[in-house]
Amino acid sequence: MTTIKLNFPKPARVFNRQIYDSLFDYGHFVEVWYGGASSGKSHGVVQKVVLKALGKWKYPRKMLWLRKVDRTIKDSIFTDVLDCLSTWKLLPLCKVNKSDRTISLPNGAVFLFKGMDDPEKIKSIKGLSDVVMEEASEFNQDDFTQLTLRLREPKHKQRQIFCMFNPVSKLNWTYKQWFEPGV
Repeated sequence: MTTIKLNFPKPARVFNRQIYDSLFDYGHFVEVWYGGASSGKSHGVVQKVVLKALGKWKYPRKMLWLRKVDRTIKDSIFTDVLDCLSTWKLLPLCKVNKSDRTISLPNGAVFLFKGMDDPEKIKSIKGLSDVVMEEASEFNQDDFTQLTLRLREPKHKQRQIFCMFNPVSKLNWTYKQWFEPGV
């Protein structure tokens, strides 16, 4: 297992304030990141999750990155992660399989990119440490529940699910889950 040391001369220019303040806080099972277009939530969460994957863990992280619709992954979250790895000069050290949409990091961590078009396919993935839901408001409550059940691998400490989305209608499950008063 290779140890990676990143050196950011001016971290304030690399990370937005919202992410920077919680960059190494993995104490919340669910992290909710919402904001309008260009608010930096996706960029910041990608940075945080990549840093988490590169951390010193007893067992390498196995992280599932999701969109509701599989065909939207290549031009969104997969590209965002590749851009982050490239910017941090880590991409040449990684093994990228574009057809399977997997990335193996030099420390043994693995990123899997999938769509939830068919939730049954997700059930067969074993040993997950973390899940990232891009555009979580496009998923439904049952999808979210199934994903939380996928994070039961006891060997992984500080398992998390990251939910990113734009502001939503009060009828959307994400509003009811995290913002509805009195819930």
